[in-house]
Amino acid sequence: MQDRKASKSLSQYQSLIRKRSGKTSGAALQDALRARLQERRPDSGPKKLGEMHVFLAYQVLDWEAVLPVALQPFGRVTSYDFRKDGFDENRSDWPERQPIMNRRLLERFKNANAIQPIDAVVCYLSGHNTHPDILKEMGASGAALFNFCWDDKLNFPGQIRDGVYQTTAGIANVIDLNLTNAPESIIKYEVHGGLGMFWPEAGHPDIHKPVPVPFEYDVSFVGARYGWRPRLIEQLERLGVPVTCFGRGWPMGPLPADEMISIFSKSRINLGFSTIGYSQKLMCLKGRDFEIPMAGALYLTQHNPELELVYDIGKEILTYRSAEDCERQIRHYLNHPQEAEQIRIAARERCLKEHTYFSRWARVFRLAGILE
Repeated sequence: MQDRKASKSLSQYQSLIRKRSGKTSGAALQDALRARLQERRPDSGPKKLGEMHVFLAYQVLDWEAVLPVALQPFGRVTSYDFRKDGFDENRSDWPERQPIMNRRLLERFKNANAIQPIDAVVCYLSGHNTHPDILKEMGASGAALFNFCWDDKLNFPGQIRDGVYQTTAGIANVIDLNLTNAPESIIKYEVHGGLGMFWPEAGHPDIHKPVPVPFEYDVSFVGARYGWRPRLIEQLERLGVPVTCFGRGWPMGPLPADEMISIFSKSRINLGFSTIGYSQKLMCLKGRDFEIPMAGALYLTQHNPELELVYDIGKEILTYRSAEDCERQIRHYLNHPQEAEQIRIAARERCLKEHTYFSRWARVFRLAGILE
């Protein structure tokens, strides 16, 4: 059902985009983005590295704690974590609480802007937690607005409440550049009146780094237990390949962030999944696709064609297409440790060169003309 729903939604967007002129890549995207910003910041030139003021609007649930650290090289970072401020978007009274949070968000932005004009607003928000008028008012100050989403293949554009889609579709037209890890989703943001760019997850070299510990596990998996994940784990065990699992729903339970990274280094092979929800066909790029290779660990994940956009598969990471294929590769690389080590080294080199949060944000800020 999820497969059919996502396929139908994408077909509808593809039909709608044919009636529009696309501005999805290269010079056309840069020109469209800079023209949009020129209207609000006509006299603002690019800043040197370390001179920007970035306002970060988000909530920390897990990995998001890396965001303010990742943005520090660009200059002053002012953060507003609405969850830390006592707001929970999953509560039943959220429709009444959202306007309060939004006023608090805007107040924090104005106070920060008074101290030093804000160049960029980096958002991890949606129509469910933020009304587009709030973001529009931030943009009126001259700040460039960027929002990223790594979950827009399924349930998009979503439900409407008070005239606003509850996904990122609800704020797409007021955001200057909508960032997505799904190339096929770029057109969705254009249909909703915004600009979109392929912008996958990343890692931070000071956080996701090799830990000097001996191998303790042949194969491990770090992630929640849901969907068809337990089925594959069971299939591997029937084939004689046990997998040590960590995360919500597994007997070993979840791990603190630092211990999780240690597990990457303690594992000869780190298993991954590319699927979304309960589907075995619908896939997207994942944070682990970058965090594990960045940590210098061997990564074997489900084959997702989008991985070919960011890695040389077989030389930097490994992918499997079935339980039998997965079992075969596990046995091969456990028996050929030198080959495994070469892949680990190549993966980390690729990540350090191209897949850091610094390189991701530098590309966005330069594309917008706000960073030299």
